[in-house]
This record gives sequence, structure tokens and C-alpha cells, in this order.
Amino acid sequence: MKGLRDIASFGKVEAEDDAVLQYFVEMNITKNIDESDTFLVLGRKGSGKTAIFRYFTEDKHKDCSSALNLNGYPWRIHEKIKDDGVEPVESYVASWKYFIAIEMVKLVLKLSDRYQMTEVIELNKFLNDNYGTSSPSIKSIFTPQKLVVSGDLEPQILGCKIGKISLSKKENDMALGSELNALTEKLLESVKKIAAVSKITKMFVHFDELDRGITTLEEARKDMIIGLVLASKEVRKILKGSDSFFKSAVYLRKDIWDELKFSDKNKITESNADLIEWSHEQLFGLIEKRIEVLLGKGAEWSDIDDGKRINSQPKWKHIIDRTLMRPRDVISFLNTLLEVTLKKDGDNLKFENKDVVAARPKYSNYLKHELDDEILPHWEDWEVCLQALSRIGKLYFKKEDYAEAYKNIETKEDKTYSDYQSLEELYSFSVIEYEVRSGYGGSGWKSKFANPELGWDINAIRFKVHLGLKEYMKLKEERT
Repeated sequence: MKGLRDIASFGKVEAEDDAVLQYFVEMNITKNIDESDTFLVLGRKGSGKTAIFRYFTEDKHKDCSSALNLNGYPWRIHEKIKDDGVEPVESYVASWKYFIAIEMVKLVLKLSDRYQMTEVIELNKFLNDNYGTSSPSIKSIFTPQKLVVSGDLEPQILGCKIGKISLSKKENDMALGSELNALTEKLLESVKKIAAVSKITKMFVHFDELDRGITTLEEARKDMIIGLVLASKEVRKILKGSDSFFKSAVYLRKDIWDELKFSDKNKITESNADLIEWSHEQLFGLIEKRIEVLLGKGAEWSDIDDGKRINSQPKWKHIIDRTLMRPRDVISFLNTLLEVTLKKDGDNLKFENKDVVAARPKYSNYLKHELDDEILPHWEDWEVCLQALSRIGKLYFKKEDYAEAYKNIETKEDKTYSDYQSLEELYSFSVIEYEVRSGYGGSGWKSKFANPELGWDINAIRFKVHLGLKEYMKLKEERT
């Protein structure tokens, strides 16, 4: 039977690793996207958003989906296609609706065999007149200076037909939004008719990698992301009332969603969004699925674990407790653990407690850099808090100890948050947990990553640094 020496790696750290991709088939979130009103998928970095994106665009709906990876998207060009006649948070709704409509047009033309249908001919003409092709790239959708419109697609504003719509900022006026909206509705009406006649049952547009390249979340980028979410909701309304199922799905990091502010946010969160959450059991199931992929059918965790517990815990739970409940972290820890274990002599190797302990420092360093990527765009001086925690030097600490350490750290500029405000921020990014007392004299620890629905307790007085950061910060595990 194969063993650890036959494993080169447990997979890539990216959440689109094949084992993660397969595992989502068993989670309810895919059904909600496929059949219900969910069009917004939220999750921490590395939680599996791209895996779901790939599940639909490479497997489930490969033939009827438009897979839009916005890595390298020309945001600065799109930023100029702004509707100045509405509030800033709605200023990009019209342009995104047009963008989604173009993707739906491309998709319906690819799927339909009704080449002589009037709507098919007109949509092909519109694309070729404006883009020189019936399948323009996402980077070229806003490159024309003007959109030329003719035939039944020509929209009317206040009874007047519009043969051209200017996308040039110099020529833009307050009418851009209404003109684009009118054109978008014409395009989507044609899409709906073609889909009905061609008996196309489903069409999806999926948006991923909206966060790629963000170093700071500027106001313009916030407005553009809000615009895409609102546009996806509005397009769904326009295309309702058909036997075909249409959807524009957006995959977004939870911390970015939390930063956005607009009137319909709570309604969308409650009715149209799904949060990717993993339990210990699901993550362990993912590990076992990955082992079976690597070592063959029937292989499981017990085949590579010596069975001894660490502090009364199974090794896999000891590992998961040091993650942010994400596949990315589990895979990173297992790869480091494999690297340590393969340095030993012998062929019939198994993970031992000493291997797990030896793997923790490198993994802890990885986790800190992961948090940097997630936190720095929102909070540039967050390392001041890490310095304060390092000065305390303990995994468990009291509020007053932290306040004293934080106050004594000098910075060139004013700190972003007060000591207590920074504790709340550390909790929101799962860097710390707070203690909760039960009515029976017991206590437990609450973390944001394990309890996403749980808010901050302003009255909490005892805290714990996330176990995954213990080695990086050289903390002692002494209880206060």
C-alpha cells in the first residue's frame, strides 16, 4: 500500500485545489446558487470561493456559464464609466448591468442554434459593429468611445431614439445611466426571447477575483463592487418571468463585504447571500478525501497517523485548531508536516506528535503572512497590536495588560484605533478570542472564525491569542 513517501504534496494552498473542488458538491451552498435566490457568495480568503466558482464553470454548468476572472481587469477604465446622475454607491450599477448583459448576449449566441432569428442577427450585428467580434473580451467591453445601436435594439429616451451612446468621460453627461439602462433592457429582452425559443434552461455569469490586486480599498473601488452586486440583483429581476433560469453570481471576500455601506446591504445579506463556513468535521472530511485522492480508494487518516494524541486531542483536531477553519490553512499545515516527516529515515512513515510540534513554527509564520494579506488593506498599523501582544508574552491575557502594553508602544503617526477598539478589530479578524462564562461556573472561548454570527462582547475581560500565531509571536501558554 502507498504511504507518506508516495505523497509529494497535499495540494496547492489555493482553495481551488481539486479536493476542495470535489468537496463542495456535498455542501448546500451549491444548491442555493443553482436553484434559489443566492447570487452573492461570501467567505474569508482561502475559504473556497474560487473552488465553488470552478465547480460551476468547469463542471456543473460548464456549457451554460460565463466564467469571469477579474484578475487583471481594467478597473481604471471602468471607473470612468460612471453615472453622475445618482448617488455614488449607485453610480456604477448601470455600467455593470450593461457588462452583464453583454456576457449574457455572448452566452446565448453561443448556445442558440436559431441563426436566422431576428434577435440573433441583431445581437451579432451589435457586437460586431462595436467590438469587431461576436465574442469581445471582458477587458474590451468599455474600450469603445461610442456604442453604435441600430434596428430594434435602438433604445428610446423620452420618445427619442438614440443611435449612439458616448462612453467617453469628456462627453459624458447626466444621461449616461439612463441611456445604458435603456440599451441593457433591450439587450436582455432579446436574450430572454432567444433563450425561450432555443429552449435554453439555464444561463449563469460568475464573477471571481474581485479582490485581486487590492492594496487599499479606495472609495471608487468600493462603489464599483457595490455596483456589481446591485446590478446582479437588478438583472435577475429584469430576466424573471421566463422558463429559463438566469443568474449573475458574485464571489467576494467577507472582510471586503463588511467594509461596504449602502441601503440594501442587510436585505441582500439576509436574502441573497451565502457565507462559506467549515466545521471541524467538514475539514477532516476534506483531509480524508485528499488522502484518498493521493493514496488510492479506501485510504484514510489512520493510514498516515501513528494514533497517539497530543494533549488528549487527535492530531487532525490539533492541526485544525490552529487554522482559521479554511481549507487553505489545513493544506498548508499538512504540507509543512509532510516536509518535516519525510526527513526521517524509513519507508513506513507515519505522522508523530514530535513532527506536528516541529511543523508549527513554519506554519505559524505562514498564518501571520496570510493575516497580513487580509488585514493590511483595511488597517495599516495592525502590527502595533502584535507588538503589544508580544510584549505581554502570553497566549492568555487580560484587557488591562493589553491596554498598558498598547499605550507604551510609540508610533510615528497616530494609531488608527484606541486600545479597546483595536481589541475589537483583532477579534473581527480572528486574531484573538474572548472568554465567555456560563451560568454553571464554567467558561469557554469564542472566536469569529468559528462563530461568524457572534458579535463582539464589550464586557469581555480575558482573551486568548489564536493558537496558530503562538510560535510566530513566541508566546508562552500560561493561563492568567
